[in-house]
Amino acid sequence: MIGRRTGVLVLASIASWISLGVVTAPDAAPEPLAVDGSLGYGQTRDIAVTPLPGQPEGMAVDPVDGSIWSGSNRPNSSAELWHWDSDGRLIQTYSLMDHEPSEHGVNGITLDGDGRVYALDYSGARAVRIDPHSGEQTVYATFADLPSCAATPGEPCEPSPLDRPAWPNWATFAPDGTMYVSDLNQATIWKVPAGGGAAEIWYQNSDFASVYSVNGMQFDVAGRLNFVVTVSLTPDISSFGRGVVYRIPFGPNGSPGQLERVAVVAQGDGLAIGSSGRIYLPISNPFINSIQVVDPNTGSMVAELPAVVDRVTRSIPYSTPASVAFRGTSLIVSNHGLLAIDPRQWAILELGVGETGLPLNYPKGLV
Repeated sequence: MIGRRTGVLVLASIASWISLGVVTAPDAAPEPLAVDGSLGYGQTRDIAVTPLPGQPEGMAVDPVDGSIWSGSNRPNSSAELWHWDSDGRLIQTYSLMDHEPSEHGVNGITLDGDGRVYALDYSGARAVRIDPHSGEQTVYATFADLPSCAATPGEPCEPSPLDRPAWPNWATFAPDGTMYVSDLNQATIWKVPAGGGAAEIWYQNSDFASVYSVNGMQFDVAGRLNFVVTVSLTPDISSFGRGVVYRIPFGPNGSPGQLERVAVVAQGDGLAIGSSGRIYLPISNPFINSIQVVDPNTGSMVAELPAVVDRVTRSIPYSTPASVAFRGTSLIVSNHGLLAIDPRQWAILELGVGETGLPLNYPKGLV
């Protein structure tokens, strides 16, 4: 683990490194499409520019109608959740109830099988469930602010020398309706029982302690939970300052099994798994701004999309992409634009990847 001063220095270094990556959107013609309207491999098209306050983060695609959900993570702003139809026409905007402007807004988004939407809100460290048919909002889950284990040994705590608030960041459902949620601050993976309530600690590891800890997650075909730690601070020269993809199998009664390291990547934010088993990671490093593709069998990066020139010169450049979700043979991407000057960069993009996604779990009948 790192000391307080080292953590501050690392955070300052990352902030300095990010500050050089500001870009603006040039004028460029949109890419041509195939006759059937599909995207070729590595080809991008614009779906929508988000309304203000911008800075889209989470991403979910309705498996029935292909409509798109994202939300604003912009600091000190309202927590807006946007719903577009499959063609990118805005259907509705929802403002999360009782949200107090804070350091972050809406983070991860997921859906259940009854068409309800679950948005992770930094303010109040909670998951808010929205019924789009009625507009009703309820608090589905809450996440505890854990003290540092260095200060309270033997008690529920975060395995970090620093005491930071809960930051529920990414949610994914298991087949039984249990929701698993990553905590970007507290080096923790939470478990929310089907029907909601107070989240329980499912897995923790001091190797995850970081300025940006556990992030995007998804179950693979073997039922293992795959996830990325955005910035690893373990004293390993092969991974320090980079992203690390891990997976955990499930033991008896849903307990976590042995942690496995899958790959070392750039600073991965979200995560999605293709039907081939390949793992797709949007890279939030503003000097990279890509989607890296990893073969989990070898741990190697097998592709990086789109091509560098396309990321920079297209109609809306890629700018710190945050989250991805499959739709057909494409990924729908939230172009977060962390340091964007031009608000057109706060956008939803579509990237052709040549394969469909591994289906997510959409439980029904959650109370």
